[in-house]
Amino acid sequence: MNARIIWKRLRVSIALIFILIPLTASHADEWSLPKALADKIANLDPQQKAFITSGDALNFLPERQLIHEIKTRDTAAIQALIIDLMAAATEMTYDPEQDMGAIPLNISNTDFNRRIVTPAPLREMQREDGPFSTSRYMFPTSGVSTFAGAKVAIYPEDLIAGNVDVAIIGIPSDMSSGRRNAEYGPRYMRAMNTIATRDIQSLLDPMEVLSVVDYGDFRVDNMSGERSVNHISSMVAETSATKAIPMMVGGDTSILYPAVKGIASVTGMKKFGLVHFSAHPDAERQAAQTTSDTQTVYKLISEGIVDGNDVIQIGLRGQAVDVDTLKWLREQGVKYHTMAAINKRGYASVMKKVKKEVKKGPDQIFVSIDVSVIEPTEMVSAGRIVSNGLRIQEVTEAIRYLCATKDIVGFEITDMSPMLDYSRLSAVNANAVLNACLVGVAVRKAGLKPDYIHPMALNHGN
Repeated sequence: MNARIIWKRLRVSIALIFILIPLTASHADEWSLPKALADKIANLDPQQKAFITSGDALNFLPERQLIHEIKTRDTAAIQALIIDLMAAATEMTYDPEQDMGAIPLNISNTDFNRRIVTPAPLREMQREDGPFSTSRYMFPTSGVSTFAGAKVAIYPEDLIAGNVDVAIIGIPSDMSSGRRNAEYGPRYMRAMNTIATRDIQSLLDPMEVLSVVDYGDFRVDNMSGERSVNHISSMVAETSATKAIPMMVGGDTSILYPAVKGIASVTGMKKFGLVHFSAHPDAERQAAQTTSDTQTVYKLISEGIVDGNDVIQIGLRGQAVDVDTLKWLREQGVKYHTMAAINKRGYASVMKKVKKEVKKGPDQIFVSIDVSVIEPTEMVSAGRIVSNGLRIQEVTEAIRYLCATKDIVGFEITDMSPMLDYSRLSAVNANAVLNACLVGVAVRKAGLKPDYIHPMALNHGN
């Protein structure tokens, strides 16, 4: 009988069983057919009868179901069922003549992992201050996921001892407006192996130029944004004081306020500029909460943490961009660039103006990007999603340039809610943005101009 027909008959007869009840191995030595059913299988041939009495049939039907089928079927129907089950058993049995394992391996080789697993003497050493690997192998191909596959640091002493340039930090806050799930942003971005990729312009690998660590997550209270402010600020300040650049991964955009406040407690108030990529001005002056994503820029300016004249906003659009808000931003000296201006004058023209504004501003800047600034087709996971945004290439180009031009005191990417995008494209693009700043910092440290392009990246020479 054709195997396809056999399987079709089998699915019809016991489809629900396979859906609802997982197959389990039989225990022939613990089971025997009830004596009352002996007559029901008396007319089966010896092989079919043995298939039942040996318990082999229990590999395909639970005991209760097998007894039920024998009780309720006549001899012909029982025989048909057993024929189908035995055919399935034959098809599922490994046949070395026609079945091959996934990949033939020499499993007797004793050298497997001999040169990769961390040697015992290294594991016995007491840890000194400095970044350390979380991988049990000599190369970071497995172990605990970290941002960019980087080593881990826990305390400020580790950052100082390792002369760390960049500390990437997760801040899984999730208490603000929009579509929620931003608290999972850090773990998804860690899991995607798309940070620390080589720069196509300079051909630099940021991980070869910079000392980068995963500094873990800062604790937040997702029942109260207010309760998280002081702790985030103090932790960011502690990190900044080691001379490492805090690169923060949100979480929602409410972390912008405590993050910038923490930097200011080290550098001084109004000592650095803020470049904020976002669809939202975040300048709500009558918010019901005291700390939220919709009011971060307002609080930073009104509390004198940053000077409005040193704030640049790019990509504004959506419901919150009204005349009153733009008027308030203008009064504070904020240099805002809406999508209306970008669409009218062209992205290149507006970015040329932004670069001039950055050049004239403070020597140090904090770069913030709310992923809502990105076109939704490339950032489905934006928590406060707004259509008609910037393309990912435009954003990464701008971020790379800024981080190569000025002394970066802090960087953050916020409001990527990964559960909203099953394709994981949003997490990949969020990592591309973070990587763009890493590359920019590496370009600056290497002493190259922000717009430097390696000759071999432009011309194949043939």
